[in-house]
Amino acid sequence: MANLIDRAVESFKRVGEGLKTVFIHSFREPTTQEYPDKIQDLAAHFKGRLALAVNPDTGDHLCISCRQCERVCPDKCIEITAHKSPETNKLELIDFKIDHGLCMFCGLCTEVCPTTCIINTNDFEMADYTRESLIYDIKRLTLTKDESNYYFDKKELPRPKPKPAPKPAPAKPADGAAAKPAAAGDAAAKAAAAKAAAAKAAAAKAAAAKADGGEAKADAPKADA
Repeated sequence: MANLIDRAVESFKRVGEGLKTVFIHSFREPTTQEYPDKIQDLAAHFKGRLALAVNPDTGDHLCISCRQCERVCPDKCIEITAHKSPETNKLELIDFKIDHGLCMFCGLCTEVCPTTCIINTNDFEMADYTRESLIYDIKRLTLTKDESNYYFDKKELPRPKPKPAPKPAPAKPADGAAAKPAAAGDAAAKAAAAKAAAAKAAAAKAAAAKADGGEAKADAPKADA
């Protein structure tokens, strides 16, 4: 009988502890959120869907087709197509594909990118009906200028450096200004030529006079002894 009473008392104690826990938690704020009606704020460095950023100021594509992300990817889910331009002798991007069905979102591709082109966005809702739909081409991967600007600010990414302005072409001189130096140069050349001709004529004249003086001296009669 005593054992039965002890068991009953112990049961009431356990029930009281459970009710106490329920009573305490009934006054607390809920820890769960009503997703998707309420979405939690994601961290700045959240690793979501991959995307290609553009220059927020000019809209130029930042990918230089270096293929570093393609080589470092452990899942081999990145495929880049590029060709060398005969005009600039640089690689030009043709297509950029990422298979998000294979990607494990490790972030290695974003770390090795020298131009901060490939980044992790905050988008994680990529559920689809086919695996082919998870393969994003360059059109689906490329962000707009506003989206790129948002992620550069939110994730505190280094912004692309502005391209140096092209050097201005030297101004062409006017026809009159070009003709004037040419005329001055011709006059100087003519004066130098005339001066050289005069000096040459004077030298020839002096040589002739010297020769005539020598002949006259030789023809003069000697005095009788």
